[in-house]
Amino acid sequence: MSNVFGIDLSALQAFQQAIEVTSNNVANANTPGYDVESIDLATAPPQSAGGLSIGAGVAVDGISRAYSQAAATQYNNSQSSLGQLNALQNYTSQIDNLFGTTAGGLTTALQTYYSAWSTVADDPTSSASRQALLGDATALAQNLNSTSSQLNALNSDVNTRISADVSQINSLSTQIASLNQQIAGSAGSTQAPNTLLDQRDQLVSNLSQIAGVTVTGNTDGSINVFVGSGQPLVLDGNAYTLTTVPNQFNSSQLEVASTSSNGSSISSSITSGDLGGLLAARTQAIDPALNQLGRIATAVTQSANAQQASGLDLNGQLGGALFSIAAPTASASSANSDTTTASVTLSNVGALTSDNYLLSYKGGAYTLTDQTTGANVALTGAGTTASPLQAAGLSIVLSGTPASGDQFQIQPTAQAAGSIRVTLADPSGIAAAGAVVSSAADTNTGTGSIGAATVVDPTNANLLSTATIAFTSPTTYTINGAGNYTYTAGGKIAANGWQVQISGAPATGDTFTVQSNAGGTGDNTNALAFANQQSQGYLSNGTESISGAVSALISGAGALAQQVNTAQTAQTAVNTQAQTNLQSVTGVNLDEEAAKLVQWQQAYQASAQALAIANGLFTTFLDSVNGTYS
Repeated sequence: MSNVFGIDLSALQAFQQAIEVTSNNVANANTPGYDVESIDLATAPPQSAGGLSIGAGVAVDGISRAYSQAAATQYNNSQSSLGQLNALQNYTSQIDNLFGTTAGGLTTALQTYYSAWSTVADDPTSSASRQALLGDATALAQNLNSTSSQLNALNSDVNTRISADVSQINSLSTQIASLNQQIAGSAGSTQAPNTLLDQRDQLVSNLSQIAGVTVTGNTDGSINVFVGSGQPLVLDGNAYTLTTVPNQFNSSQLEVASTSSNGSSISSSITSGDLGGLLAARTQAIDPALNQLGRIATAVTQSANAQQASGLDLNGQLGGALFSIAAPTASASSANSDTTTASVTLSNVGALTSDNYLLSYKGGAYTLTDQTTGANVALTGAGTTASPLQAAGLSIVLSGTPASGDQFQIQPTAQAAGSIRVTLADPSGIAAAGAVVSSAADTNTGTGSIGAATVVDPTNANLLSTATIAFTSPTTYTINGAGNYTYTAGGKIAANGWQVQISGAPATGDTFTVQSNAGGTGDNTNALAFANQQSQGYLSNGTESISGAVSALISGAGALAQQVNTAQTAQTAVNTQAQTNLQSVTGVNLDEEAAKLVQWQQAYQASAQALAIANGLFTTFLDSVNGTYS
């Protein structure tokens, strides 16, 4: 009879625990990271009764949690990818919006500026037109300044969020290490520490949203967590700290480092999660936009100042600079072992790109690497004042003796848009007139005619000196009595920084003159040339105009934002499916749990009824025994 009581009591206890487990599932149906649990029931070891083996009831072997490492890994990886795209999308959309308004305003400001030159060309002596031109030039510069400032503000925001992410990663790593210690401490127990495992898995999932991680397991139940290219965050019960360090070339930009990397940046290896998205936003969106904007500002400045120098102002003087702008920057690596510096000047704006470059010195030789494409760029020169290094429209001079391993980052245009200013204050200083004029002598007897003189080298000291082209025969000529040049109809004749074309058939003794245009206040030659600059091929070796570069900047920002949006939408679907797959394994199904509660309740009631029957039988047995011996 005692065996019956034992069987029924084991059933009551087992089903009570089953109800508790199921109730706990229901209670945690919406708890993040909770994995549904189930009770493990097994037949209790039977009792021997003579030649018979009679069951001894039910035993609770443990409580299992539903968990799939493959599903969890797939979900965490999808979270890392989505986190990266979410962060990147945040900045590409802001840049797209910025360029759709401010840079859209840049298009308008640029057109207004060049239209102002047309207005000056219509009336070169008008003070009002000249003053309006200076105002429009200032508005253009301020537009570039403002856009650059807003892009730099995005870079500052990236720094703030990188610091926050690193702090959060360190907190999560510490918590995971602590749980590792607790889990490893229970390694000898027959029951797995399900709650601790759930908590740790949730922390790993949270961590994967911030940075893509790799997880490996240990025999004691603890795990190891790695980030980037294998830098440890957690090893057994030990947490390793990430930190932020200044970029080796630009201290205003933060990089990520690890205690295991001796303070060296590991940013390049972090490509997923929110942190990876922040780093990508800087390198793929913000900095390229700054560089492209700076390239436009540089082109505006160089073209304007060169054109000013090619004309005469109302005072009969060659025009002074209209704009000023910061020179390209060259920053020495903080890891350099000496104090060698590099200075960079722009030598050919047509060859200028919007890329940054890495200048390295090793084994007595310099190499220049395009940091966008990773390709080496051909270099000429020795890096000295007498023989600068020449590449990509830049001249680079090193001051000091570099050590092997020294590196310098060259940023041709990063600071340009933020630094452009109008330096010309006096409207009379606007050089609307051409610097030189050409004419044919009235006494010429041939049919030769001379075209307008154009300035090709405004720095030539003899530019405004009078020059006479005299034909010593129909096919030869001299300039100021010197030389003996062969004449080709329509060919270019150049001297003193100008060039002209003479066509037709000059006769012996015919002369043509090129001289200063001083006094030609009503001339608009240079103003017209200014107005035409907007659509002229000034960049990309003559194939891209300034207005074309602005259009490319705006459309490029929009295309990048759309590309990221599309990828984000696709990854959201992947993440949702991965979450569904994980929930199908580990999530609480309330319908199933309700059915189990009914099942366990009925089983419990049946066991209680069986116990009552056993009790009745035992009472009857006692009564029978008492009756026999009474």
